[in-house]
Amino acid sequence: MSAKYNFFKTVLADLEVEPKSERVYDLCNAVCMNFIEFTEEPIEPPSSCVIALAANSGAEFQNAAAAGLSCITDKHLLINEISNFIEENYQDSAGNVYYSNYGKRIPGFGHPSIKGEDKRVTFLMNEFRDIFGPRTDFFLNLERLVPVRMNIGGAMSCLLLDAGIPKECILYFPLMGRLFGWLKIFNETNKKFNKVIPSNLFIEQCLK
Repeated sequence: MSAKYNFFKTVLADLEVEPKSERVYDLCNAVCMNFIEFTEEPIEPPSSCVIALAANSGAEFQNAAAAGLSCITDKHLLINEISNFIEENYQDSAGNVYYSNYGKRIPGFGHPSIKGEDKRVTFLMNEFRDIFGPRTDFFLNLERLVPVRMNIGGAMSCLLLDAGIPKECILYFPLMGRLFGWLKIFNETNKKFNKVIPSNLFIEQCLK
């Protein structure tokens, strides 16, 4: 078994989750990677700016990470809301759910920065077709009705739920990915700025 599998085997054991197959480890790895690396602009979340600012202020990583965690609110990372919505509705038809929520924001669809296709969503949906179950099928049918595309939170939530991850544990995976991503940003900031500089100069350099 690869180191990747060993890592996520330990994670799922700690969460008391029995995976359906080793493909669940691949899915967990892919979800976490999506929250470590943001390869396209402008989709870095607010927490990235907070981590960089904390590093520039001379904070140690544990303090910077605590600052980043303060950005993970029910207004920023809506994974719990999305997972609850899927679990409450997937046994109904997509049409009934859409029309009962007509004119409302539907969790798991739309993104403030990405207006078209999100390549992260496309990758997950193409790579893990073998994990599709009733929740993912429901969400794909719902996407055909709503005016905006499925977002990364919706994609990872329906796939992880179909893979057997309880909704109470879904948030663990993006947070784990962001922790590694924050460490990368923290180290890069410390490498680029070897002393505390005024915030206005720091912001100017970040924008260049």
